[in-house]
Amino acid sequence: MLSMRVVCWLLLSLLAVPVAAQQVKSVTPYRVVGGKMIVDMSVNGQMRSFIFDTGGQMALTGELCEELGIAVTDSVTVTDANGKGVSFPKVVVTSLLLPDGRIHFSDVPAMKLSTPSPFECFHADGLIGSDLFKDLMVEIDSKAKTITVSSAEKASTISLRCMIPFSRNGYMPIITLQAGTGNNLVVLFDTGSPGFMSLKDSDYDNLYSGGACQTVSEGFGEGSISVGGMAGMAGSYRARFPVVSVGGTKFRNVISETSTPPYTLLGMKLLEYGKVTIDYPRKRLYFEPYEAEADLTSKHYNVNLRVKDGDLVVATVWSAMKGVVEVGDKVVRINGKPAGKYDFCESIITGIPELKAKKKTKLTIRTKQGEKVIVYQKE
Repeated sequence: MLSMRVVCWLLLSLLAVPVAAQQVKSVTPYRVVGGKMIVDMSVNGQMRSFIFDTGGQMALTGELCEELGIAVTDSVTVTDANGKGVSFPKVVVTSLLLPDGRIHFSDVPAMKLSTPSPFECFHADGLIGSDLFKDLMVEIDSKAKTITVSSAEKASTISLRCMIPFSRNGYMPIITLQAGTGNNLVVLFDTGSPGFMSLKDSDYDNLYSGGACQTVSEGFGEGSISVGGMAGMAGSYRARFPVVSVGGTKFRNVISETSTPPYTLLGMKLLEYGKVTIDYPRKRLYFEPYEAEADLTSKHYNVNLRVKDGDLVVATVWSAMKGVVEVGDKVVRINGKPAGKYDFCESIITGIPELKAKKKTKLTIRTKQGEKVIVYQKE
């Protein structure tokens, strides 16, 4: 017969054995609006829309904080997509819930953005960034238009041939690609960046000198808009890479424009070519390609245009138009018809209808030297 001491020891041993943890999984649909991935989440009990941005941090618009009475607790300094250091008030979100209710976040720190909201055009109340998922796994499936968030008790069963380890400490999905042969390129996988790759200036310098890319065109113009505002006027380049390898997948004829982010950005367009899974705790990114190779040969406009105060103006001038038009010149006629007044947000979300009608468009532009007619086209 077992002694009472042995019986107690056995009972304690049984109690000490943990029950195998069951993985929690939540599937959230997303939609693309103006090149941004938009998801819905419940904030303190109210369903709101957010930009899903793996290159960013959790942020709420000032308008939402005021509406929900979310108080400022501290301040935080971040570097935005233009490489600008910006300080924001810090707030704490009591409750953040994925739409199906399966994963709940509490006491979530976030930045309070300035007003008016920089995300007004996307009807979004903030950013959902990588900091929210640093203890979880995230799968992004562009064919199903879903983001699957799951707990990370076990490593992914995806083939290790698809795995790319993080290249930096911390929770951001920063990985290393190959540009050509023997040229490492450290990039941040950033779903907030709508293109395939946005090249950091210093990376361009290094890769160009190493023969990994060629210059297609030189430009001068306005920078992009980020949480810290619009970047100033600067020169830029369009570079062509004969091949860029993401893990074992080769992308040929990649065109990338230079800018000033903290890292070269591998953007949302990657999702068109495969499924991405990020295992944040284990610092791994998996890319499961739909095809072993992809050809990204593309053409780009000889000038960039944007809406300013209702008018269509030149934002960037590329090599073919250098000395012909300048940044800030106003478009007065499109294919001989007077240019209208345009809404800035509509131009971002749906574009300018008159510019989408033909492959080549004649623009009459008012310059300092008088009106000039140019052909707006890709080259």
